[in-house]
Amino acid sequence: MTGVAGDPQDLLDARPRVRPDLLISAEMGRGPNRIHLVKIRGGRVFEVSAKESFLIRHLDGHLTVADVSDLYAARFGRRLGPAQWSQLLWLLHQRDLLAADGQTAAHPPPRPGLHRLAGAVRWAFTAPAGLAATVALLTLYTIVAVQSPHLWHAARPALQDWRSIAGVVAVCYVGAMLHELAHGVTATHFGCRVVRINLFRLTCQVEDYQYLPARAHRVAIAAAGGVLNALVTAPFVLAWSLTAPASAGHRFAAAVALAGTAQSLVNYVPVAPLDGYKMLSHQLGMIALGPESRRYLWSRPHRWLTGRGAAYPRQARIALGLYGTAWHAAAAAAGTTVAVAGGRLLEPALGRAGYAASCAAVVLTVTLWLTSQPGLRPARSRTHQPVTREARR
Repeated sequence: MTGVAGDPQDLLDARPRVRPDLLISAEMGRGPNRIHLVKIRGGRVFEVSAKESFLIRHLDGHLTVADVSDLYAARFGRRLGPAQWSQLLWLLHQRDLLAADGQTAAHPPPRPGLHRLAGAVRWAFTAPAGLAATVALLTLYTIVAVQSPHLWHAARPALQDWRSIAGVVAVCYVGAMLHELAHGVTATHFGCRVVRINLFRLTCQVEDYQYLPARAHRVAIAAAGGVLNALVTAPFVLAWSLTAPASAGHRFAAAVALAGTAQSLVNYVPVAPLDGYKMLSHQLGMIALGPESRRYLWSRPHRWLTGRGAAYPRQARIALGLYGTAWHAAAAAAGTTVAVAGGRLLEPALGRAGYAASCAAVVLTVTLWLTSQPGLRPARSRTHQPVTREARR
């Protein structure tokens, strides 16, 4: 079925079917718009509106075009005519989203090793285990925060010994490997089938986790790595508390405790590309949170002055406004710190002008970076145009 215009009745009696290997996400927000992601396994990703997603989901080869039209009219109060159906089916055909004759769904089997490991730790994904892990994490972070002066005092000698430094690096590297493995195992547990993991290169790519229907499962997959890092760190915190203060083991355990805690906590910072950014995006049900928040804030003055521009839903205004404000505040704080540090380095050669030069360099760098981001372009509302533009994430 290509969607070529023909007899209207033949079109209404047709039973088109989309590819059986399509992945369709839950509804998400991108700036002022509500969209779904549609992905061909191993192929491109498209963004479609809620109406388009509704049509795609119902093109199953069993319902006729007339049947889907009735369902669409009951849901959205508007009936699509033959011309609109012809355009939609043609676009689906052009995007290779319609099934070929005889095409069946190919479900890639999960990797055997990850599947067995996910089955062995199934208990870790129960509600009691999740509660216990949360309490343990909070306890660990609290202990390290309270004892951080003593941990730093004990760790300083170890950080001056290359053998201890090599040991800390080795432990952190193993922790990073287990971090990626935790992502893969969690994704496999929640039903993801395409997991590409390379422990030595520290990468884990999960093709289908963004298309899981449950938001909590997507958040859990993103959070799993940081949790595993904390579990690796916990024995060293315990060892530090139990060993003699003057011993080499005490100093090494303190160094690993600090480095491991930092390694775990940094994952929860909600800045791309860290896991915390993904967790927050999934929890809010949004994509491109960073660029869209900047676009929202930078488009507001234009809307206030002219009254023109995209109208954002209340939830999007709150989420994008708060995140964008926090991001700009953090960027300003980081930029100020770098400018002051640079000024101190330049002061012996340039005097007080070193601070001005350092500040100018920071402002120029940030300005060039910001102006290169698509998030600063004014938001434009999009009309209902059947599938689809290719997604940019």
